[in-house]
Amino acid sequence: VQYGLWLQRLVQLDFGDSFSSGGRPVIDKISERLPVTLGINLASLLLILAVATPIGVISAVRQNTWLDRSLTVIVFLAFAIPGFWLALLCMVFFGVQLGWLPISGLHSPGAQHMAWGPWLADLAHHLVLPVVLSAFAGIAGFSRYVRSNMLEVIRQDYILTARAKGLAEHTVITRHALRNALLPVITLLGLSIPGLIGGSVIFETLFGIPGMGQLFYNSVLMRDYPVVMGILVIGAVLTLLGNLLADLAYAWADPRVRRGLAS
Repeated sequence: VQYGLWLQRLVQLDFGDSFSSGGRPVIDKISERLPVTLGINLASLLLILAVATPIGVISAVRQNTWLDRSLTVIVFLAFAIPGFWLALLCMVFFGVQLGWLPISGLHSPGAQHMAWGPWLADLAHHLVLPVVLSAFAGIAGFSRYVRSNMLEVIRQDYILTARAKGLAEHTVITRHALRNALLPVITLLGLSIPGLIGGSVIFETLFGIPGMGQLFYNSVLMRDYPVVMGILVIGAVLTLLGNLLADLAYAWADPRVRRGLAS
């Protein structure tokens, strides 16, 4: 009966009230933190695409060369390094010893009095370490996917035909091979959303970022079950939404899929 009542309230976006002091509605607490987590995850996805794609393409085009082997070793080392351990090292080195980057929060003291431009610059300065570190493992994994897909695509007959027509190698790689090699990666981007949301718990807690991950961690410690359930539901909805957008993007990028759906 309790579960049925909870589902009935869930349809109305009523997750109940928090057990913490004040007893605020759960949806209010989540709505305050959700934009921060979404912004960090979106920036991480864009960084993954921007860095992993060139690495994968270069490794495929230069297959079995010293450059390919060197990138392979670097990528596997990056994939094997624990994210929280690397985050602590970067906090000590870049934040404490060098003092280049802030290691806590989203803004400097007094940021609320800054103009719009300096406020955005201060926010970006605080997000450098969290975004880069949250995308670190994803860059390693996606570069391997891009490399394997590129190796498969550049052996296809239409690539040989494009080269036989005298097209420049740069055109063959970027306009013909890369566009087809990135199609499976689009689907993988949607499947990577749960990992990013789970990783936000670690990085938001380490860097003191007031996002949904930090709220989830604190709620678990305080046994604030309404907040925990609300965050899990929101995470599940974002995962389903990410997979749906990935499928739609795949159909948009591949005309064969659109013709199959139309038929």
